[in-house]
Amino acid sequence: MKKFFGLGILAACQLLLPGEEAVKPPLLQSQVKGLLVITLPDGSHAGAATQMNATAIKGGGDAGFDLRFNQKVGPLMSGASAEVEKFMKVRHADSLPKGYTIEFGFADKHSLKDGPSAAVACALMANAIITGKPLDPKFAATGDMTATGEIRPIGGVAAKIRGASRKNCTIFSVPKANSQAVDDIYITSGLNSVCEIQIVAVKTFDESLAIAALKKTPEITAALADFELVQKAIGKNEGNSRHPKVQQKLRSILKAIPGHHSARLVALHGQGRAPKNLSLIGSLNAIEQGAEKLAALLRNGKTRSTQGFEDPLRDTVFNLSKIRSSIDPRTTGLLDAYNKIAYFFKERREKKHLSDSEVQKLTQLLTALDTARTKLRNNREIQEELIAE
Repeated sequence: MKKFFGLGILAACQLLLPGEEAVKPPLLQSQVKGLLVITLPDGSHAGAATQMNATAIKGGGDAGFDLRFNQKVGPLMSGASAEVEKFMKVRHADSLPKGYTIEFGFADKHSLKDGPSAAVACALMANAIITGKPLDPKFAATGDMTATGEIRPIGGVAAKIRGASRKNCTIFSVPKANSQAVDDIYITSGLNSVCEIQIVAVKTFDESLAIAALKKTPEITAALADFELVQKAIGKNEGNSRHPKVQQKLRSILKAIPGHHSARLVALHGQGRAPKNLSLIGSLNAIEQGAEKLAALLRNGKTRSTQGFEDPLRDTVFNLSKIRSSIDPRTTGLLDAYNKIAYFFKERREKKHLSDSEVQKLTQLLTALDTARTKLRNNREIQEELIAE
């Protein structure tokens, strides 16, 4: 594996000298749930929580400490693990398990993994092996990370939260920079979507570790237990978010865990001050997600959707209409272009062939969709805002 310290003093100190014994780490294995996004056959996206494992193996060449994946991964994931390795070498310079390699792997070894979002999970597992402090099995993590321990934003937050919930994770850390994405989930899917799992927004590795550790501080342990009581109250009736005792408990939770985003949204919901408007990127994502079944039909050429329980055209119209009032006004043209195409096919679902005039109309609608996309791509203000997000 590529080394990042050249032949300097730090690297030389990490080499095992002739006759020097390897130093066994306190833990030989660690596990945590990582979160991935997978593309479904119809073009839509789903989140999947996958068990990630880390194992300390004696050996690994000349280097005294090494990190690597035990399966093929893409370049973005490899780059993320390199940042984790540098972070660990700095953080634990005096206590690295010399003569050992930490190997990362996924329970699912049959598909190529890529993206930087496994960085935080890898860092937590490596830290557990080096320190001997295990992780909470009910915790899941996502996020990119730098060699300085700063947690960076990633994509697919909504799908990953759904994946964590299905895997019975009760605590989930997301990058602080993705907080707006969590707000967007609340706006599009309601309070329960961000309340059924404890979502904590973190800026640094230490903030994530504080909630990921099996043994937490008494204050954090109490705050997480208190939110479980809030979850039960909201599960019975969302109106309970307004109750003074619930609001008081939420203030206490936020004092102990300032980044507890689920608690923040429940508190704002109860106060009538919850976010109502999607961010720019949230608007674009919501539109694309709302229209993804229509897009799949267009790609497959199967636009004669039948009525029934599974009706992509009906679902597209419903989904787009539901979010229209909450999207960024600059994206309304894109939503309307998709909606008009959905209505066009919905009204002609029984026709086997389109007339010449109908083909011409469809061509105009598809051109309008392409124009709406191009307008957004060419808007400097919008592109600068997307980069900033």
